Amino acid sequence: MNTLSNLISALIIVESSGNDLAIGDNGRAIGPLQIHRGVVQDVNRFTGSHYRWESMTNRVQARAVCEAYLQHYEKNCTTEQLARRWNGGPAGDRKSATEAYWAKVKKHLK
Repeated sequence: MNTLSNLISALIIVESSGNDLAIGDNGRAIGPLQIHRGVVQDVNRFTGSHYRWESMTNRVQARAVCEAYLQHYEKNCTTEQLARRWNGGPAGDRKSATEAYWAKVKKHLK
C-alpha cells in the first residue's frame, strides 16, 4: 500500500491540480483538497481540534484535516477504499460513482 502522504499528494492533483485557492462544488468545497464544511466538522468532532473551513486553502491545514479524516475511516482499508471514501464519504468505497475518481487518483500515485 502507498503511504498516506503519497495518497494525499495524489488527491491534491486530482482535486485541484495543486491550486491551494481552488473553489469547487458551487462554492461548497475549497482548497487543494476541495474540502467541504462537513469534513472539517467531522475531524474537529473526532479529534478535538478546532480547524476552520475557511482555512482549508492553507495546504498544511488541509493536508492535516485530510489525514485525520482518512485515518479515522481507514479501518483495514486499501488505498483505493481510502481514495473513494475521500470522494464519496465514509461509505464512498461502496458507491459506483467513486470508481472513476479512483481511476484518476491511481494514475497519480507514486
